[in-house]
This record gives sequence, structure tokens and C-alpha cells, in this order.
Amino acid sequence: MAHQPTIVLLHGLGATGRVWDSFVHSANYSGRIIAPDLPGHGSAKWSDSYSFDAMASDVSELLEVDEPYVVLGHSMGGGVGAALATGFFGATPLVLATIGVKLLWTETELSKLPEVAAKPARLFDDRAGAADWFLKLSGLLGLVDANSPLVESGIVQDKDGWRVCQDPRTVLVVEGSPPFTQLFSGLSTPVHMSLGEHDPLVSPSDHVAMSTGEPHVFYGSGHNVMVEDPAVVWNWFSSLVSVS
Repeated sequence: MAHQPTIVLLHGLGATGRVWDSFVHSANYSGRIIAPDLPGHGSAKWSDSYSFDAMASDVSELLEVDEPYVVLGHSMGGGVGAALATGFFGATPLVLATIGVKLLWTETELSKLPEVAAKPARLFDDRAGAADWFLKLSGLLGLVDANSPLVESGIVQDKDGWRVCQDPRTVLVVEGSPPFTQLFSGLSTPVHMSLGEHDPLVSPSDHVAMSTGEPHVFYGSGHNVMVEDPAVVWNWFSSLVSVS
């Protein structure tokens, strides 16, 4: 139906837009769905630098002027969704929902990012090595088959061998960001945050200082809930959209 908002699905660090395939299948949504590869990932171009704002600007170009839309962002994608909700890049989403956004970063974690970013992409002699590395980087090892279209979208063979498509420098997207308590505060868009019960990157207690209130918890799930249990994520997300 024409009045249905476009759903914009934003993947996390190391993944590609195809991480949403099973979610889209579960949704069986009749409206428009956009699940792009964010800059430095999959088929998207590499950049000299990465930020939530720059990624949000790229996503906004996929939308028509005044096209009503809602956002579901996973991990890094949640930060991109928050940037869209500032209104600096055109119309704000009607609803912003997030899954597994890592809110707290230690000085040790942040200090290691430039070192990771400076390393050249790892090269592998065969597809299997690159596929395994992609699954590890995206937190999908054990959840997704190495021969899936998702893995295919995240690896490439060039003259030097096999590698992942992700630019190592994309880890620096966090470096220039304000603290997440600031990133998600003062937004005109209603924000609903969630996480898997067993997510190693974030816990409900991390949300205490957030203006978004208590997060929704998907019990029994880890970081990539939309892959582990896409139907339960769709039930949660669609209920938010229907009352927006």
C-alpha cells in the first residue's frame, strides 16, 4: 500500500546489506525496503575517512524527497540511524529502532582502533579463508553458511588473492563520534533500542544514562538477533512502526 513507510535496514560493522535477507523474508512486507551496503563494506566504495554522518548522507540519497521511512539499525547501523534522525540529511525517520549498539567504549578499546585500521586487508589463498574471516569480523561465525549470498557479498578475489570487501579503516567510524549518550539524545524521532540477552558487546545496564529508556531484550539471542531469530525481531519492529 502506498501509505506504508519505506523500511531502511542498516547493517553493522563488517557485514553487508544482505545480513537482512532472512529478516526481509520473515517480514513479507509489501512496502519498499532498502538494505544498502554502507561505505567501506560490500559493494560500496572505500573512503578516506568514515563517520556516522557521512554514512547517513549516503543513505539519505537513496530516499526520495519527503519519502516517509523508518529505520532499523544493527550495531554500527544504529549510529547511522541516529545521524539520520538529527534531520541534517533531509527528512527524519518516523521511527528509529536499534539492535545491539555498543554504547560504552573503554580507552583501551579506542586506542587499539587506529592500529587495526592501519593494517592492510588480510589476503587468503582460497575463498574458504576469506569467508571464514568475513564471518568472524561480522560476528556471524556459526550463524551463517560460508556459501551463502551474504558471505558472497562480503568477499572478493583480486590479483593478489581472496579478501573481505570491508575497508579496515571503517573501525574508525566510532573515533570521531560523540559519546552515544549524546548521539541519541535530543532527537525528534522516537528511538527504541534493543539487544540480545547474550550480546557480548552491550548489556541493559549500559543504557542507564541513555535518554531512550530501558532497552527491549531478545531472550536467548546474541549480537546478531535479526539473523538468529528474524521473526521475533520483525514482530517487535513492526509493532513499533504500526503505532508511530
